[in-house]
Amino acid sequence: MFCEVVQYLMASKTPGLLTLGINSSLLCFANANFLRERITRLVTEYENGAEETGNDRIQILILDMTNVLNIDTSGFLALEELHTNLVSRGIKLAIVNLRWQVIRKLKLSKLVEKIEADCIFLTVAEAVDACH
Repeated sequence: MFCEVVQYLMASKTPGLLTLGINSSLLCFANANFLRERITRLVTEYENGAEETGNDRIQILILDMTNVLNIDTSGFLALEELHTNLVSRGIKLAIVNLRWQVIRKLKLSKLVEKIEADCIFLTVAEAVDACH
């Protein structure tokens, strides 16, 4: 079961795994760079905290896109840049809960080939099972 650790204080974290959700319905020119920078900053903060506390480094970032109804070119570029940044840091990107419109556009943009189709999952649970 997966839940917000802020909301459920008794929840435990899976070592080496960070799950983040995009709460916007669009991943577009208006917010794509902000979201990419925010995710990158959160990963950096998590990694810095892991070093200080002796916890495991992030091996996999699961990006939950349940709320994303549409994506444009800026969104594709932001995802591609995020993927490149994570790979350079030794972190695998898994994308979950994509709506069919977004999947179709990801395939048309060839982004699926760049981030590897085996890193796209229907649910967070599937991503955790496959990646961990």
